[in-house]
Amino acid sequence: MLTEEESPKDAEVIGVAGRSGQGGQQIYEFEYKVDRTRGGSAAFVAPRKLYLLNTAHSDKLESPIDAETIAMLEEVLHSFNAVPLT
Repeated sequence: MLTEEESPKDAEVIGVAGRSGQGGQQIYEFEYKVDRTRGGSAAFVAPRKLYLLNTAHSDKLESPIDAETIAMLEEVLHSFNAVPLT
């Protein structure tokens, strides 16, 4: 359980998207900010299992997250996919 000091003070959903993955499964992506952390999640269900990928990067006041790092995190998020079973 989080204490009041540990609880997030600010949260924002940046974007939500869906795309078709390999084998036609639907992949859902979420980008968000929680306090000074920017992150993303991708999720899909394949053969009765839930697969999740989470990314996060701390965005400090003295060194804010740069566009190159944001692009890299988005590339990782968008590359999340299932490998077709043979």
